[in-house]
Amino acid sequence: MVEESLGLTEEELDAIAESSSDSVDAPINARSQDTQVVAHDLASEDSSLGFNQGAIDLVNERFARQLRMGLIDVLRTTPKISPEKIEIKTFKKSIENMAAPLSINTVKMDPLRGMSLIVIEPKIIFSALDSFFGGFGKGLDNITPTRIFTPTEASIIDLVMNIVFAALKDAWSPIMQVNFQRVSSEVNPQFAQIADDDELMLVSKFN
Repeated sequence: MVEESLGLTEEELDAIAESSSDSVDAPINARSQDTQVVAHDLASEDSSLGFNQGAIDLVNERFARQLRMGLIDVLRTTPKISPEKIEIKTFKKSIENMAAPLSINTVKMDPLRGMSLIVIEPKIIFSALDSFFGGFGKGLDNITPTRIFTPTEASIIDLVMNIVFAALKDAWSPIMQVNFQRVSSEVNPQFAQIADDDELMLVSKFN
């Protein structure tokens, strides 16, 4: 009856039964004893860098948007601001490509520990100065390394820093309430030693 319903001969049925019992003791792709199994949770955040990179990316995007709005209100210009990918570097690597003069501001970010640097390139300062007094935002080129900022330029730096602090505070607000204290200002990166040369720093750059 089974043979008629399947359309198979007795020999064919025996062959199928025999083949189904073969290789049971020798599974394919058996795990080697040298193989190590690593558990991974796809829903968890990557904490290998010691921080939540996704959260920092969101903070940077929100900061760029808030900074742009702040500059529009004060300087009456429409800048384009875009964050770069965050990097982990030693302090020595972080400042090795910096050349004076720069607006290097040492900042304390309460309640977080440690110090931070907010670095503003001179081209942005002179462009903001020109826009503030009704110009077209033209910067200066070929600035000598020994040049220091004039009192008027320092006032523009203070103005920009206030906008930066407000934008940062708003950008961090969904995560935690932070306050910023400007500790000191320098024009030469050699005098802004806030960490040991081999200490790791989180670097966020904005164009």
